[in-house]
This record gives sequence, C-alpha cells and structure tokens, in this order.
Amino acid sequence: MIKDKKIGIVVMFKIDSGGGGPRVVVDLIKALNSFGYKIHFLTPWKLNHEKIEKLFEPIKIEKEYNAPAYKLKFFVEKNFSRKLMKKEFINMAENVDFIIDVDGGVLDRYLPENKKYIIWRISGIDSETIKEQWKNWKMVVKRFIKKTISPQEKTLPLNKKIYAVDEWTKNLMVEKWHLKPERLCLYPAVKTKDISYKPFLKKNQAIVLGRISPNKMIEESIRIFAIGANENDYKLKIVGGITPDSEDYKEYLENIAKEEGILERLEFIGNPSFDELRKNVEESKILIEAQRNISLTMTSIECLAAGVVVLVYKNGGTYKEVLDNGKYGVGFESIEESGYKLNKIIKGLSINKINPEGFIKRAEFFSEDKFRERLKIILKENEI
Repeated sequence: MIKDKKIGIVVMFKIDSGGGGPRVVVDLIKALNSFGYKIHFLTPWKLNHEKIEKLFEPIKIEKEYNAPAYKLKFFVEKNFSRKLMKKEFINMAENVDFIIDVDGGVLDRYLPENKKYIIWRISGIDSETIKEQWKNWKMVVKRFIKKTISPQEKTLPLNKKIYAVDEWTKNLMVEKWHLKPERLCLYPAVKTKDISYKPFLKKNQAIVLGRISPNKMIEESIRIFAIGANENDYKLKIVGGITPDSEDYKEYLENIAKEEGILERLEFIGNPSFDELRKNVEESKILIEAQRNISLTMTSIECLAAGVVVLVYKNGGTYKEVLDNGKYGVGFESIEESGYKLNKIIKGLSINKINPEGFIKRAEFFSEDKFRERLKIILKENEI
C-alpha cells in the first residue's frame, strides 16, 4: 500500500529560500504527498515551514534529518558537505523504502544493501566558469576552500539510476562524465495553470528571473537591456530570491545600471511569493536570461505560459529544449547580438508581429500534470 511507504529525499541546498531549485523540490514533495507517500527529508539545515509556505505552499514531511549545529559552518563545498551528512543519511536510509537524491554524489556509497535509490539531476554538468568582475572576500574564501577540499566534481555513480532534468543535461552526462542516465527525463513541474497570457496586463517591461546572485550573470542582462531598449520607454525588473551575497551584488548591479544610464528604469524585487512572481511575469513582455551552459529554467517556461518572449543564450538547456532551438523563442551568442535582437523583439511587439499562442502551447509540455505522469512512471519503474 502506498500509504505505508516512506520516501526519503536528499537535498543539499536550502529550500526555504526563493529560487528555482527550492521550487523544484517543493513541487516534488507536494506531488509525492498527493500520491499518499510519507516523506523523510535530509538536508543540513532545519526547515522553516512558515517561510516555505509563504514562498511556495505547505508541504508535509514526516521526519527531518539535519546536521548538528557545530557542523554547519563547514558546509561550503557540495561533496565535502555530503560526506559530513553520512551518519544522518544512513539513519534515514534505514527508515525509508526508497530514496530520491536531488543532484546526487558521495552518499550512495553509504547505502544499506539492496536499498532502492535514484538520483534526480537538476543541476548542469561542468558549468562554464564565470568571469565575474564582482566578488567579495567571502566568495574568494569559499572558492578557495572548494578547490582545496574537493577539486573533483564528478562523484555520480555508474551503478545507480540517474534521471536528468532535461535532454541537454542527459546528453552532457553521457559525453562529459561517461554516465548512463535513464531514457526518461523528469522535467520540473511548472504551474502553467496558474500563470496565463493576459494581454490587458502587459506593460512595456522586460524581466530577469532567478536568485539575485553573481552566478546568474545579471550584469550581462542589464547591459543587454541598455543596448536593446535604449530608444524606448521599457523598464527592467529583476525578480528573485535573496542570498547572503545579494546586498553587495545589488549595489554592484546598480552601479552598472547607473553607468549605462538606465538606473531609473531598473527595479529589484527580492524573495517574491508565487503571487508576486506571477503578477510580474504576466505584466512583462520579454524575459532576458544571460546564464549559459545550464539546465533548463522553470522561469523560462512560466514566461512562455504568460506569452512572454524568451531571449536566452544558445548554449544551455533552455534554448535547446524549452525553446526547441529557437522555435519558441530567441537565442543569442553575445551581448552585442542580444542587444540587437532585443531591439528587434521590442519593435515586433509594438506592431503586434509576434503571436504568443505557440509559446503558450509549448509551456504545457512542462505542466504539473505532465510532471506527475512522468514521476509515476519512474516510481513504477523502481517498483515503489
């Protein structure tokens, strides 16, 4: 009986903060709750359920497994952090029927014999090194520790089932890491029913979505906007989760906007609730996404559902899969090219040359219902 079965979930990042990763995990828990499974959850930090409910929605967790307080200051590198959770992982594994490890690595070595276990890889593979001009001393120290403690990132096992978040990630796991991921991809659940195209709400507004963090390359999005929207009244909204680096990074971004002469057209919204996110997406006409070499983003799919034109780097899961190599959006390979294409998009929108119906239909491929269908197939494949 499903109601008697317990599924353990391993997550090594905080899910009570804004961002795509936490939302993916919350949607996974919610789906498993709806199926009737009891959830055991392993993460270094104790969950703030009030914050999770405010940012996303309520979730039910039967038992948490957290690191003791004295260990938390050592959680700066993902593989070393997983080693520090060995005791808690073994404890959880002994109390559940099945384990879903988000991203995977290291902990599979400590599995009890014959324990059912899979990895859901939602992160990219060998992400491109970011040449950030902005940094602070904390980032420098963290990166030094990461390189010193565990320079080898490839720790995924060859003998466990791995489900990729998209085909782009799956192909990279084969090409770069010589792994054998499962045929079926578990795309994230996107609330396409809750976000819709409302032309009467649209403003002359572009949007950047994701954590307000240096790895999101927001400075490039600002420069793209400055080039492509310099002859009109468009505004740029930056909407996303707050991290420890956000305050200093925001100041850096404001300085860039000031240099580019667009500071008065820039607005930040930190840690938005889903209702706030929906409102800003439905009001926007264009998404600018400057990250590259990453898996698909949920935010790009939500934007398609709202009839937003997605402008994104060609090197990544969003362009390759969500936009189907440009069929449902626009790709670019440089800031200069993207500025030109942004200007062209704005002109096309002004004369109603761009029809959003194709975007909206494409978003349905990634809906919550489709996610649950795929998740049920995976659970059945693993006899859960």
